[in-house]
Amino acid sequence: MANPARDKSVDSTGSGAARSADRLAVDLLGPFALRLQDGRALRLPKKAQGLLAFLVLQQGRSVPREQLATLLWGNSATEQARQSLRQCLATLRAALGPELSAAVSADTTTVLLSPSDRWTTDIAAFETACRSASSADLERAAALYRDEFLIGLQIPVEPFTDWLTVQRQRLALLHFDALHRLALAHAQAGGLENAITVANRMAAIDPMREDAHRLLMRLLAWSGNRGGAVRQYERCHEILRSELGIAPDAETEQLAQALRSGAEIAREPAERCAPKPADEPATSVGASALALSPPIPDKPSIVVLPFANLSGDPGQNHFVDGLVDDITVALGRERWLFVIATPSAFALRNWSVDPLEAAAKLGVRYVLRGSVRRDGSRVRIVVQLTDAAHGGHIWSDRLEDEADNVFAMNDRLMTQVAAMIGPALRSMEIQRAHCKPTESLTAYDLYLRALPLYRSREVDNREALALLARAIEIDGNFAAAHALAARCYQFRKMLGWARPLDPSLQQGVRHAQHAAETGANDSEALWMAGLAVVQLAARMDQGLGMIERSLLLNPNSANAWTASCLVRSYLGDSERAIDDFDRAQRLNPLDLSHHLHWNAVGLAYFSAGRYSEANDAADKTLSVGQAYPPGLRLKLVTCGILGRIDDAREYVARLRAVHPECGIAWMQEFWGPLLRPHVLVRYIEGARLAGLPERPHMPA
Repeated sequence: MANPARDKSVDSTGSGAARSADRLAVDLLGPFALRLQDGRALRLPKKAQGLLAFLVLQQGRSVPREQLATLLWGNSATEQARQSLRQCLATLRAALGPELSAAVSADTTTVLLSPSDRWTTDIAAFETACRSASSADLERAAALYRDEFLIGLQIPVEPFTDWLTVQRQRLALLHFDALHRLALAHAQAGGLENAITVANRMAAIDPMREDAHRLLMRLLAWSGNRGGAVRQYERCHEILRSELGIAPDAETEQLAQALRSGAEIAREPAERCAPKPADEPATSVGASALALSPPIPDKPSIVVLPFANLSGDPGQNHFVDGLVDDITVALGRERWLFVIATPSAFALRNWSVDPLEAAAKLGVRYVLRGSVRRDGSRVRIVVQLTDAAHGGHIWSDRLEDEADNVFAMNDRLMTQVAAMIGPALRSMEIQRAHCKPTESLTAYDLYLRALPLYRSREVDNREALALLARAIEIDGNFAAAHALAARCYQFRKMLGWARPLDPSLQQGVRHAQHAAETGANDSEALWMAGLAVVQLAARMDQGLGMIERSLLLNPNSANAWTASCLVRSYLGDSERAIDDFDRAQRLNPLDLSHHLHWNAVGLAYFSAGRYSEANDAADKTLSVGQAYPPGLRLKLVTCGILGRIDDAREYVARLRAVHPECGIAWMQEFWGPLLRPHVLVRYIEGARLAGLPERPHMPA
């Protein structure tokens, strides 16, 4: 039996919950730990650990209950998941005690962990230290990173494991970058011994990062240990050969040759060892090769090179090639990423091809390569992502799986690879965009800047249109830019920033038409343009045709399935619309814009006469977008029909606060061309029962 005098852990269900005077530390880097100021540890069940960790990373933002229920209980029925969430919240509050639990607030729709000086997290301290240029802060960041995020926590629910993978990769990248800058800072200050210690740690953390090996080789050479630098190259060469079946890239080989020949290893400024600025070309590819290379596309681009078969059985080549094909297809479904497979110009199994040379010849920014080792039913895949524009390694990782069912295993592996690549590339692209001066922004850069703006505020919507106008001026056939411009006009109508019959909305129709003509193979442009022509011009068949074409190109687009749901609701095909919504939810259950999806299915329920379910869907919409006019309109209408008049009056007031022009006349103008006649009659009836005025005062 444990000695009570020594056991400082406290069960969350026992009497040792945190006292009112306690302060709390939440440790997430490494094993989960919840510690009181006197050193006692609070024990929580695994799901409560996962819940608290997710809330911590939201940094004080409200999270819909539906999102949390899906995250941790996605394998359970909806009502069971909600009940499990309620029990988990109660367990968490009991552990925190009456004072600390006040930071965890919840209402019927959302949960919020409020910032407080009563508790601290290692994640917040780590991220703050990583952003600093101070050696002391970088040392602190290195010390705080005890191990990977929530190591040892296993919750076998797919949404949670996907989220965990993304966060682990993001934080690991931050950690490696902090170590890289710390080693350079030590070297600049003359502390080569400390720099070598840090660089050794980098190479141990990720042995397949050639930039870490190169840095260590340089540092060893500068310290006078040229033999150690050569041995470090040999270790690098062996690791890449055994793990990836490849040779080091040209920059590493050139450095090794200089070390062996006795040539001086220049004491370059520290900046030269760091990743290069976004627009500076890699130096390991000759100028002639760069001069002959095609231009790099405006959008992020990646080539997937063949993976090495390290199984020792040539019969596994077909299996390896099939897995690479699946990964390529999965990446190709990312709407923002241009993906190509290895072209015939490269020998199918030319594993020594330099990734930077391949990128220069193909005109892409990123290179993915790897290896597969199959031993009986066990499969291990190693992947490595290289940033060709910077000449640097981004990340590498190992994945293992059990080949009980080859097709299911392939699906799992390619999903994991895509989940890791996405955040890594987005991080690089954000850094690239921030480094670019305004005058050198490309059409795609301008498109990216417009993306988060079009549906937030009217002034932001206008700014998005201005950015897209500049993008289209640069590239008149940029289908996605035209489609997003059409979507801007669609939201101007939908959110009440323009009257339903405003002639200016026809400009959105023209943008949508142009997107359809120039983007016949652009799945993202097609669903945006299709939804816009439906809402702006009631062209149902044309719009649905565009959306169906989008889904044919990319059946894994949750947004396209939601667009299909909305248009089929207008057409009265409610059951098909609800099926499309369910498909969207399965594809992207944690989408932070899921209130748009719930509003779409709410209309499908309404069209089917399922008013209670429509009312519930409106609640889910408003749990995120509390002032979202389409959600408020649906809510007040369903409350009116269900006889909840007091509630209906409240939502009428909330709608008028954000959309004062909305009345029965506005509803008829907006919905008249879109809804089936009997659905429109019922919708207007619900609005009248709710007390919406016929024709409110219209500002001049």
